[in-house]
Amino acid sequence: AEVDESGHRSSVEVEPLTWYGVVRGLEEFDEGRAGLGFITTSVLRELGDSELAGRLVRNAFVFGVDGWRFLDQDKTWVLTGWLGGTTVAGSREALTRLQTSPLHYFQRPDAGYLSVEKEATSLSGWAGRAVLNKQQGPFILNVGLGAMSPGFQANDLGYHTRGDLINGHVQTGFQSFHPGQHLRRWNTTLTYYRTYDLGGERIGEYWYLDGEAQFLNYWTAGLHLDYEPPKVSHYLTRGGPMAFYPSGQTFRGSIASDDRKPLVAEVKGHYRTHPDGGYNYSLGVSLLWKPGPKLQLSISPSYTFRYSQGQWIRAVPDSLMTATLGTRYVLSDLDQTTFPVETRVSWTFTPRLSLQVYVQPFIGTGAFSRFKELAAVRTFDFNYFGENGSSIAYDGQSYTVDPDGQGPAEPFSFSDPDFNLKSLRGTAVFRWEYRPGSILYLVWTQRREDHSRPGEFDPGRDFQDLFSAPGENIFQLKFTYRLKE
Repeated sequence: AEVDESGHRSSVEVEPLTWYGVVRGLEEFDEGRAGLGFITTSVLRELGDSELAGRLVRNAFVFGVDGWRFLDQDKTWVLTGWLGGTTVAGSREALTRLQTSPLHYFQRPDAGYLSVEKEATSLSGWAGRAVLNKQQGPFILNVGLGAMSPGFQANDLGYHTRGDLINGHVQTGFQSFHPGQHLRRWNTTLTYYRTYDLGGERIGEYWYLDGEAQFLNYWTAGLHLDYEPPKVSHYLTRGGPMAFYPSGQTFRGSIASDDRKPLVAEVKGHYRTHPDGGYNYSLGVSLLWKPGPKLQLSISPSYTFRYSQGQWIRAVPDSLMTATLGTRYVLSDLDQTTFPVETRVSWTFTPRLSLQVYVQPFIGTGAFSRFKELAAVRTFDFNYFGENGSSIAYDGQSYTVDPDGQGPAEPFSFSDPDFNLKSLRGTAVFRWEYRPGSILYLVWTQRREDHSRPGEFDPGRDFQDLFSAPGENIFQLKFTYRLKE
């Protein structure tokens, strides 16, 4: 990339030369009643630039095995599972950055089994899961148990959201595919799961009740209820000590018309509440129009609002704050609104010629208020700035906090976190199979973005700002040629 610093231009490496490799193998046995497979991935980066060497690992390897075995002649019961291991290596700076990232949080002060090794140049981990599933019949049963070590790291060529967990679930229910007096088909399930970290802390728990039914007129309806008991979490403090996380309840429902018709409509919504006062809700509508067998058009607007009492702002080291182990964890209330509109067009001119268009304008705003700090570990209690001798001042761009007024604690500042993100993502794909097995793709992608008027939600004004914002256009051409028909 070419970088301009006050008129001085220079070239900076922003993406290293990298090898990505994937090898997958699978063998079936006993006429498909059992299978055993493996996968291995490798990432090798040439990190000559010191800045990149401090941010990226040099090598990353994953190896995993997976398989299944039907337990009966009718293939009703099946046992599946997988087991994997990872290892990454790089500079001390890159490994320290990885250990303290949200995926790992080795710096947690109350996790006695974890610590950040600043001299480490490698990190290894393991993970696995086994699941028993009943695949046929009216009775539903699915049971699983798995674990992932704190050092598991497969995200260089893969995806997982966190490590350090032991998780189990049980799902049971009933289903029917035989039309009755009112319903054509239906199912209902009850699910329970619980998650611990490897230190024995209960960090996740849920009860789910789900039901879905299709009526004789081919309309469908769905209902979801869940309850999340209180727990502890280190995500509220972003790698700090455990904090209390209140319970929550969710109601979600949907209804959709007959999908065989030229016009199909669906309405869905949810409402979630916490006894501490936090809540969120959403409402979405989808319309699909099929004017003919070759053309489909759909639009899906949705609106979501969330009020949270524990939004992360920053951590401020302060040895005087002994109740939270020497760090002030600054939080706030947040009013967040999102309004995406997904639009799709699929037009098949001939079996060999088609056009697909996807456009999503998106508005997301956040207004932060009632800034505070966590009062003590393993609680959801707060000290509000501006109360009990503390002060907070705003200069139009940033906040300055004095946590104890005339006391010995040092003041600190943070930027105004309010935001207003307006973005447009659009893609058009033209596909032409110019000879059997040989295909030409022409792709046009446009991106627009605007951040003006942070904290204020006005969809009419915001959409106008979005479509007048400067855009970026990307054109791609891809073709394949089949040597033998």
